[in-house]
This record gives sequence, structure tokens and C-alpha cells, in this order.
Amino acid sequence: MSASLDRRQCICALGALPNLGAASPETGPSLIRHSLVQLPENAPNYELAVLRLLLDKTVASHGAYRLVHAPPMTQSRAFLELSSGALEIASSITTTERESQALALRICLYRGLLGIRLPIGLTRRRTELQAVTTLEQARRLRLAQVESWPDLQILRANGWNAQGIARRDSFPLLLERERIDLFALAAVEVYPIVDAQPGLSVLDGWLIAYPAASYFFVSPRHPVLAERLRQGWELALTDGSFVALFEQWLGRHLQRAGLEARRWLKLNNPDLPADTPLRDARLWHPLVGARLRG
Repeated sequence: MSASLDRRQCICALGALPNLGAASPETGPSLIRHSLVQLPENAPNYELAVLRLLLDKTVASHGAYRLVHAPPMTQSRAFLELSSGALEIASSITTTERESQALALRICLYRGLLGIRLPIGLTRRRTELQAVTTLEQARRLRLAQVESWPDLQILRANGWNAQGIARRDSFPLLLERERIDLFALAAVEVYPIVDAQPGLSVLDGWLIAYPAASYFFVSPRHPVLAERLRQGWELALTDGSFVALFEQWLGRHLQRAGLEARRWLKLNNPDLPADTPLRDARLWHPLVGARLRG
């Protein structure tokens, strides 16, 4: 296949999977339980759209499927469910530990942009908080992140006294009560969330950036599904349908974020696995490639 994925990069997390072919039609649709971004079941969901794209591209080879949304759970719980086989698919920023718990499909769902975090603060404090110009100034601010997200440990490893919170939806109250100064969300997700919160603003002028890859993780008890999704990724990258889907869902948010005009306060990610395919330019957004991939 022209410009095909480096097979070692694609399947090194999966092990030497056999070519298992299509499912038997007599068995009916494959039941796939997933725990993706925690949104209401009928809400627009980018990660679910990507998953459907990969599965739809492999119906001819692997058969029909049926998706079931698992009850809401933390990322830590999702990885326990993957290990036991009670859950087939979850998504997360990758870490060395998580790649030891489940089968990582090493193609970033967000083209590296989940590590580009825009700061959120109280609108009444906007002028004060936008005056940040250096990483040292930013580190003096009280920042929170969800405790089951790898981002919390990345911040702490870079000298931030970051507070862990149980759920994302608790950050607006913490900001309002001035228990924290900032919360940070990815540039591709932040605006719809903050626009729905009176009194909060996405700050202009600066951002926090670190290399990060968000993957689909598959239960090690379901290698057939992992192989199916790997094949779906190969097809979606080759025919351009993944990038087209990305632009359809997230392009407008990136345009609004104005990433090129901001100061990038760059952090290290000490838990980024060594096998992350940073050198494959096709897998990353051009801004990530230019400023973070190294």
C-alpha cells in the first residue's frame, strides 16, 4: 500500500497477531463495549465517530458490529475493566503503565493536540491571568486536573503543585470559589465546555504544551478486535478519511484557539513511551510536528 504505516509502529503494542479474517456471519454482529469520552449517550462524540469510521471500513473483512456504551467510569477503572475483559475499548493519553495494561493502537486520535492545553479562569480575573509570560509565572498559579488523567502527573513532574479532582465537572465551582486559579483543557475540546459556563473564560495569549498521544486501547483478551481496528486505521490514513473527519469535527475549534499566535509554555512528558511513533509526520497535526515532536 502506498505510504503505508510502518507495520512495526502499528502493531508493536499488539504483539504478533494472527490474520484472523472476518467473523462468521452466523454469530451476528460483534458486540463491542466501549468507554470513550464521557458524554450523554446521544450527544455528538468525536471519538465515537472515529471508532465507527474504523469499524465501518472493516465490515467487509470482519463483519457487522454493535456498539454498547459502558456506564460512566474513571479512566483508572476503565483500564481495570479492559484487563478483565469486561470492556473492549477505552481511550486515554498513553503512558508506559497503560501500554502494559492494554493493547495500544499507536495512532493519536487528536493528532497530538490533546497535549495542547488552553488555560481557563474566571472572567473577572482575566486581565490578571492573561499577564502570564513565562513558565515560572504560570507555575505559581494553583491549577487542577482530573486525578485519573495522565495530565496531572505530567504537570506535577514539571514542577506544578497541581490539585487532583475526581471529576471534570467540578472545576467551575472550584474556580468560582477561588480554590484554584486555573483549569486547563485541550484546544480541541475547551470551547464548547467553557461557553456553557457563565463567568468563565478561555484565556488568550498563552497555553501549556507537552507531547502526548491519545489512543484507542483494546482489552488484551480481545486481540481480534485490536487487529480489526489496526486495519481500519491503515485504511483511514491512506484514503484521507481520518483527517477529513478530524477537520469536520475539530477544525473550527482549532481556528478559534489561534494556537500560532499564543506563547507556548512547553513541558516535558516523562511518561511518554519510547515506542511512540513521533517521527511519522502523517500521524501528527502540523503545529505539533513543528513545535513539539522534536
